Amino acid sequence: MGFLKNLTLTGCMALASLTASADGGQIVVQTDNTGLVFTIADNGRVYQSYLGKRLADKADYANLTGGREAYITHGMEDYFEPALHVNHSDDNPSTLLTYVSHTSTPTDWGTRTVISLADKVYGDKVDLYFDAYDKCDVITTWSEITNGGKTPVEIEKFASSMLHFDAPAYYLTEFSGDWATEVRPGTQELKFGKKILDTKLGSRANMHVSPFFELGLGAPVSEDHGDVLVGTLAWTGNFQFCFEVDNDGQLRVISGINPYFSRRTLKKGETFRTPDFIFTLSGNGAGEASRNLHEWARHHRVKDGTGDRMTLLNNWEATYFDFDQDKLISLIGEAKELGVDMFLLDDGWFGTKYPRSSDHQGLGD
Repeated sequence: MGFLKNLTLTGCMALASLTASADGGQIVVQTDNTGLVFTIADNGRVYQSYLGKRLADKADYANLTGGREAYITHGMEDYFEPALHVNHSDDNPSTLLTYVSHTSTPTDWGTRTVISLADKVYGDKVDLYFDAYDKCDVITTWSEITNGGKTPVEIEKFASSMLHFDAPAYYLTEFSGDWATEVRPGTQELKFGKKILDTKLGSRANMHVSPFFELGLGAPVSEDHGDVLVGTLAWTGNFQFCFEVDNDGQLRVISGINPYFSRRTLKKGETFRTPDFIFTLSGNGAGEASRNLHEWARHHRVKDGTGDRMTLLNNWEATYFDFDQDKLISLIGEAKELGVDMFLLDDGWFGTKYPRSSDHQGLGD
């Protein structure tokens, strides 16, 4: 990937003074074609050093020791949007997370990696989870935040994921709209500052904007070529994707529950788990990314995803409000010949007392 070279060079220059700690070294998350690398630095903090095409020799990742902090917290030296904001009982909103441990466990579908961080003063704990699905080239990630202190704390912001990029340009494609004009694609180049995709509509969270995006790295998203990150959130409520380009031209993507009106209190010892952020990185455009996610969903999330699916005929587009018994029987008969399993009678079945021959009458009477 062209993105790979730029990230490698710029990342190493940006934080050249950081070196991997003698005891921790690096944490590598890999699928068949993607590598995500974290460096445990000598200051005890964890940095994302690489996200790109998987390198042939895992040992080569040792040359990548720069990057941005993996899960940036509010109140420290970073000037931009954080992934975590904790308000402590003494009114201090600052949190400093340092490395505690990490594990990497083989699974039937790949590897589960857990990076454990903690604030040594307040006892706040954050576990970052990364499930790497080898064959699908998909990574799911989430965080678990634990109050390890003696008094309750309030978590004001709690991202599922924070990813960092360093490319020549960034192009965001989002899908917005409303009834009858849903999921209209729109693309814009991301410059310095923030672009936020979010919703505050609760259970109708996808009414105006869909909870997924495409990010072109170096060029606008194309179907068949170019570096593209596609991400979505396994959450049906209020969500937020925050894209922020900093003064060095580097991009952070923060995904999770919308922090708007979402503060929650954690009692002593209580843990909050964020929803999964699901992403794939493609070097061959959005088409490959889409196939990766569909393959992952069929095999790992959708019930009976590789089995037979029932087919359904809805009469709406054939009849709208204008139908009678004979029309419906005719449709059902033709559907049966085609092998359709189920028939759904849509709008307009309200009878003669409260007729519904348009969308301005009948419904709700």
